[in-house]
Amino acid sequence: MNHIENKIAGEALAKLGIANLRPQQKAPMEAILRNRDAVMTMPTSGGKSLLYQLPAVIDGEGKLTLVLSPLKALQLDQVKALCSKGIRAAVLNSDLSPSEHHAVLADMTAHGGLLYLAPEQLQNPAVVKALHSADLRRIAVDEAHILPQSKDDFRKAYGAIGGFIRALPQRPQVLALTATATRKDVARIRKSLGIPDADLFRTPMRRDNLHIAIKCLASGKSGKRKRKLSAETALFHAVERALKKWNNKGAVIIYCPTVKRVKHLYKWLKARDYPVGKYHGKMKHAKRSAEQAAFMSGKKPVMVSTNAFGLGIDKPDVRLIIHAGLPLSMDGYVQEIGRAGRDGNKSHCVLLYAKADFERNKRILSQSGGKKAVRRKLKRLNALQALVSSDKCLWRVIEHYFGEKPQHNCGKCCRCRRKSD
Repeated sequence: MNHIENKIAGEALAKLGIANLRPQQKAPMEAILRNRDAVMTMPTSGGKSLLYQLPAVIDGEGKLTLVLSPLKALQLDQVKALCSKGIRAAVLNSDLSPSEHHAVLADMTAHGGLLYLAPEQLQNPAVVKALHSADLRRIAVDEAHILPQSKDDFRKAYGAIGGFIRALPQRPQVLALTATATRKDVARIRKSLGIPDADLFRTPMRRDNLHIAIKCLASGKSGKRKRKLSAETALFHAVERALKKWNNKGAVIIYCPTVKRVKHLYKWLKARDYPVGKYHGKMKHAKRSAEQAAFMSGKKPVMVSTNAFGLGIDKPDVRLIIHAGLPLSMDGYVQEIGRAGRDGNKSHCVLLYAKADFERNKRILSQSGGKKAVRRKLKRLNALQALVSSDKCLWRVIEHYFGEKPQHNCGKCCRCRRKSD
């Protein structure tokens, strides 16, 4: 950027309350300000949102940046923060009354700013018509790893974003952002959005402050002559042992593969006086919001949840992530551990699983779509199986899966520590 561009960007950063770009933000930001389409993979807490917020502030009045995001909570949090700094931003969602929805849409398309909405909103003809008449400067597709999954009946509206872009009277800049994407996923994202020449910016997956441990559980025994513990009870005892790494500092997220396990583990920990909350998709919206607020405030710093919790949660001091059972994919696992240690301080990630988890997950995935979709999902599960079975540095296995050249051994994961003992 030249001197004038640097000055303008500096003024926009100051308005956002940010002193300087982070090293990993500089190259993609320069490309974006040159009006290049871009795909960016950046681990959780890497600063992805600034890559579309800063250009929107630089654009000035009248120009619209459309932010397509899957979660209402994330949209509301970002809009609240932007508005508090005097930046035009709004959310368009189904919680608005028809008159409120119309007012927000008319205001933002006429005067510009950052408009946040889920891709399902693009199925509304009134929304599409209004956006066609707006000065639409760019479209930022957040959580872009969903795009390759949209063919598998997951958030199918994501798969229609490309068609919406192609139908616009003038093509805007297109940005795709995600924390995790394999090389094949990047190719699918480009194809889906119609951006074959988009610049690719990858921030390394490894985060040295995250110490990963993986433990395979068998049904334990409470003593030679005592009855054998159930698999669930053995798992819950293991969770309690893992909680010793917490030491009542910061917060904890415990991921469970099913709603049933969330309920059982929540009751178990509550009975043992842990300051615990729970979160899953079958809870009413008001209850989920209350539990999330209690977690964010520190009133209930231990959250037991399905994978419905955590996306876009801006809590920097999560010191411990526990998986009480095996996730469905390598991608999901890495997304979830990425929510730990966003402040850069040491944090632990503990995966507890039983061999039977793999067969259970295979059964679930085998019933979740057509043959091609099932093959893709099983491949991601098999990658996770390779991780937990490997005797190599766990970060190196993760790097290889996501198409990065593996670095040196981390020296901190359970595999590296075992070799050094």
